[in-house]
Amino acid sequence: MSLHPDYPIVTGSYQMTDEWAVTLPDEFNRRIEDGSLVLWRPALTFWISIWGNDKDTSEEKRLASILETASDLRGEQQIERADKLVRLTYELPEEDRSRSKSDYKSISGYVITPIGHIQISAYFDTPAARTLGYRIIHSVRNVA
Repeated sequence: MSLHPDYPIVTGSYQMTDEWAVTLPDEFNRRIEDGSLVLWRPALTFWISIWGNDKDTSEEKRLASILETASDLRGEQQIERADKLVRLTYELPEEDRSRSKSDYKSISGYVITPIGHIQISAYFDTPAARTLGYRIIHSVRNVA
């Protein structure tokens, strides 16, 4: 595996913001692009956007809003609820003619808490990267 030498490398418990952390079991490069945090390594790339909850909207109302605007092409969705946390995941078909394999899938994930939510998309090239993508999405947590 080769990471890009010109970008920082992050691993382990990575503090994305004061409020949010993720556990990265392997090394990833890190950059900010178009206002999103991007974590990547060969075969797996995450695009992460973090949203506040300045209107004090409940987790269930934000979940309903996310599902209302989610793609009709989404695969089976999983919704998990824990104490003051809602996690939504589903897969989407993707297409990019510049890739060697132009048709592939991504994982869309949302972690919703009282203070806000994270939108995390994982683009994977292999079954092992898909498994790792889900593992990392499920490790996102609010630390505030």
